[in-house]
Amino acid sequence: MGVPVSDAGPQSFGTVLTRLRRAAGLTQEELAERAGLSARGIGNLERGVRRPRRFTVQLLVDGLALAEPDRDELVAASRRAHQDSDAGEPSVVPGPHLVGRGEERALIEAHLGASDSPMLLLTGQTGIGKTRLLAEAARLAQARRMTVLSGACQRFGGEPYAPVVDALAGYVRGASPLALRRHLNDCAGLERLLPEVGGELAPGPSRTRRLMFGAAARFVGSLAARHGVLLVLDDLQWAGADGLTLLASLVRAVRPDRVRILAAYRDTEVPPSGPVAETVLDLARLHLVTHRPLSPLAEPDAATLLRRSAGVDVRDDVRERVLRLAGGLPLFLVQLGHALGGGDTVLSVPWGLTHAVRQQLGALPTATVEVLTLLAVGQRRLDVDALATAAGLDPDDLPDVLAPAHAARLLDETSAGVRLTHELVAEVINADLNPGHRHLLHRRLADALRPAGAAAYHYTHAQDPERAAQTLRRAAEQAARQAAHDTAARYLGDLVDLLDRAGPQSAVAEAAEEWAGELAAAGRYDAALAAAERALLVYRKEGDDERQRLVIARIGYLHYQRGTPREGLARIATADQPESGAAVQLHLARAANLYQSTRYQDAVETCTAAIAAATAAGDERGIAGGHLRRGLAARLLGDNRVALADLHAAASTAELCGDRNTVLRALTGIAVLHHYRGELSRADRQFTRILQLAEELGDREVLSRAVCNVGASAVYLGHWRLALRRFEQALDLAGADSSPMCASMALIGRGSLLSACGRHDEARADLLTVVRLGVDSDNIDLVRNASAQLAETDVRLGRPDEGAARLLPLLDRPGLHEWQVTDSLPFLAQAQLAAGDPDAATRTAAEAAGRAQDIEHAIARTDALRVHGMAAAELGETSVATASVREALSLANATGSPYLEARVRSAWATVARRCGDPDRAAHEQELADGLFVALRQEVMA
Repeated sequence: MGVPVSDAGPQSFGTVLTRLRRAAGLTQEELAERAGLSARGIGNLERGVRRPRRFTVQLLVDGLALAEPDRDELVAASRRAHQDSDAGEPSVVPGPHLVGRGEERALIEAHLGASDSPMLLLTGQTGIGKTRLLAEAARLAQARRMTVLSGACQRFGGEPYAPVVDALAGYVRGASPLALRRHLNDCAGLERLLPEVGGELAPGPSRTRRLMFGAAARFVGSLAARHGVLLVLDDLQWAGADGLTLLASLVRAVRPDRVRILAAYRDTEVPPSGPVAETVLDLARLHLVTHRPLSPLAEPDAATLLRRSAGVDVRDDVRERVLRLAGGLPLFLVQLGHALGGGDTVLSVPWGLTHAVRQQLGALPTATVEVLTLLAVGQRRLDVDALATAAGLDPDDLPDVLAPAHAARLLDETSAGVRLTHELVAEVINADLNPGHRHLLHRRLADALRPAGAAAYHYTHAQDPERAAQTLRRAAEQAARQAAHDTAARYLGDLVDLLDRAGPQSAVAEAAEEWAGELAAAGRYDAALAAAERALLVYRKEGDDERQRLVIARIGYLHYQRGTPREGLARIATADQPESGAAVQLHLARAANLYQSTRYQDAVETCTAAIAAATAAGDERGIAGGHLRRGLAARLLGDNRVALADLHAAASTAELCGDRNTVLRALTGIAVLHHYRGELSRADRQFTRILQLAEELGDREVLSRAVCNVGASAVYLGHWRLALRRFEQALDLAGADSSPMCASMALIGRGSLLSACGRHDEARADLLTVVRLGVDSDNIDLVRNASAQLAETDVRLGRPDEGAARLLPLLDRPGLHEWQVTDSLPFLAQAQLAAGDPDAATRTAAEAAGRAQDIEHAIARTDALRVHGMAAAELGETSVATASVREALSLANATGSPYLEARVRSAWATVARRCGDPDRAAHEQELADGLFVALRQEVMA
C-alpha cells in the first residue's frame, strides 16, 4: 500500500519532502549526509523556512533515490514554492483579525510609507499587545513587498548585540547563497557580528567595532534597495548596552526612506536612567524616533476579543467578570477566552488567569507539556535542535510533539527557534515545578545550548557552579573579543557572585579584577572601583601583600580615569612601595593622577622612577607606560623634543609587547603635537587612523578621546558639521559615569564651535559645565581651557571686561611657563583690546606670540599675531600692525585652515580700516565673511 496522500489541494514543498523522506526510512541527518546538505538545511526546507533551489532539489532527488513519479512530485512542489514567492502580489500569511487598535494600525501603516523618523517605538505593560502589533506590522510590510527582519532580546544569556544581530541572522539562515553573496558585497566586518556569513566574505584583517556596525548598516541598506526593509525588534527592555549601541548606530546610518524600524519594550521594566531610556532619549534628541504608548482595550473591543478567542457565546455574568479581571489586557482576554472555549462556561474567575492556563495545559499530551516545561524553564527562544536535544527527542519527532501546543496557540515558532507565546504560561509552569525537577531541566538545557551565556545561566540554576563558572568566563571572553565590554562585564559580575557562593576566595578576587577591567573599558568607573575594592578586601583577608599593591595601583588608575585624582593619590599613598613588580604599577598610577592634577613636573619625576623600576624588572609594558606618561607631561611643560622622544619610545615598546592601549595613547600624543605645530592635514590623517584603532580596542575612554580629536581637527580644517557630530558622539561615548576629561574636551569643542556660530547661550552652558568639572577634579588646565573660550564668547556678547576678569586669575603659577596659559593668552589679549586697553593687549599678545613660538604652537602664535596686529593698529603703529597680521595670514595659509584664515582676514580688515585703507579693509572683510558663512552653513545644514 502506498503512502496516503491528502486530496485537500497541492501540498507544500516541505510537506512533500517530509513525506518522501519518511517513506524512505531516513532521518534528516541521514538524508543530509546522502545529499551533501546540512541537517539544519533539511529541517528548514521541511518547515518552509527556506525555499528550495534547483540544484538543492536535484541533490534531494539523488539522496532519496526517487522513482520518476515521486521525483516529478517533488520538482512540481519546488516550482509552486517559487511561483508563490515570485507572484505579482506578495504572498502574505493572513493573521488573526486585529481587534481594536485602529489608531495604532493607522500609525504603523503611515510609518511604513514615511521617510522621516526611521524608528517607531511601541511601549506598554506585559500583555498589552505589543508583540501582536509587531506581527501585524510585519504582515503589512510583506504586503508592500518589503523585506521583514525580526529579532528579539532574551531575558538571560542573549547575544551581546541582540536584537539586531538576531534579526540579521534570521535572514542569513533563510537566504540562498547567491542572494547572500549579492547583499554581502562591501560588507567586510559583518562576520564579526554574524559568524554565519564568514564563508561568504573574503578574508581580511581584524575588524573594528565601527566597521562591524558600518557593515551591518550596509547589509541592511542592500536588502532595502528594491522594496525596502522593516526591522522588527521585540523585548528591548532586555537589550544590553552593546546591543543598544548597535541599534542606535543603525538608526543613525540607514536611509529612512528605505529602512523602517519598529520596536517594542515593556516600559514597566525600563528604569529612567538605564541604557534603554538613555538610548531612546539620545535618538529622540536627533528626531530619529517616534513613541506610541499602548493603553488597554476599550470595553467594546475587549468584549469582541473575548468572544472571538472563546469561539462560543459567553454568558453575560461570566463575560462581565472576565472583563473586570482582564482589565482590557489582550493577553488575559485571549487566554481566558481559550479556556472558556474549552467548555468551562462557568469559569471560576477568582482562580484567575493562572487557573485558565493550567486548564489549557491539562488538555495537552504529556510529551507536549514536557517540552513546554523546558521552554518555560529556558525563558528564551530555543533553537529547535537544542530543544529536541534537551527533551531527549529525535528532531524529526519534535514537530508532532509541538503540534498540539501550536493548535492551542501557545507557541511562537520562527526560523530562529521556538518560544512560548506568553510569559504568563512560563510563570504558571515554573510555579508548579519542584526544585529537583527544575534543577534537572536546567542541566538538560545547559548541556544542549551553545551560547555560553545562556548555558552558564542554566548551569547556575542546575546547582553546577563549576560548569557555570567555566561557561561564564568563556562568555565574557567571547564578548570582550567583540568589544562588547558591557556584556563581558555582566558575565564577569555573575561569575564573581557565583564564586563568592561556591568558589575559593582567591578565585573571587581574580574574577573581580577582570570585572573591574571590563567595567573600566565600558566607561563605568564607579562600578569598576567597587569591583576592585572587592578584590582588595579578599587579598587583605588572605594576607597577599603583592596583590594588594597591584590592586591599589589599579584603584589609583581608576580614579585618574574617573577624574578624581586627589582620591587616587591618597589611595596610592596607602601602599608601601618595596622593590617589587607592584612598584612599577604604583608609580604609573601616581604619575597619571599627578598629570590629571596638572602637576606635570612631579609626573615627569615619577615616570622616570617608573621607567627605572620597569627596566630593572624587565617589564616592557611598564617601560612603555612610563615613557607615555612622561611624554604627555613633557609636552605640557613645553619640552616638545623630550615629549616626542618619549612618545615614540612608548609607541614602539608597546607595539613590541602587544599593549595596544599604550600604542594608541602614544600615537595620539604625537598627533596632537603635529596638530599644534600647524601640520593639520598630517595630524588629521593620524587622528582618523587612531580612531579606527580605538574602535577596534573598544575602550570607551580611549574611543571618546579619539572621536573628540577628530572633531577638533575638523574645526580647523573647515568641516564644522562633521566636528559637531563628532563632539556629540564623544559625549555619548563618555556617558554619565565618565572621566571629566573625556566629557570636558567634547564640551569645550562643542561650546567653542557653537559660540563661533552665534549660539552663545548653548555655548556658555557647555563651557560653564567644564569649569565646574575642572574645579571638582582639581584640574586647573580644564578651567583655563574652558575659560578662554568663555572669554571669547564674552567678547562676542559685548562683555570683554568679564572675559578678561575670567582669565587674569588663571595665569602661570609661580616659576612656571605653562602650556595651557600660552594657549589662553591670545584670548586674554583679545578681551583686553575689546575692553579698551590696547597697551595691555599689545603686551599680552606679544608675550603669547613669543611663548607660542618657543613651544611650536602655530595655532596660538597665529591668534596672538592676529590680536597683536589689531592692538598695534589701535595704538597707531601701522607698520607693526601690518607685519603682525601679514605673518599671521602666512601661518594660517600654511596650516590650510579656513577657520584660522577667516579670523586673520577679519583682523586684517580691522587693521586696514584703522590705517586708512578702506579698499583693503572691504576686500579682507568680504573674504572673511565668505569663509565664515560657508563654515556656519556646514553646521546649520
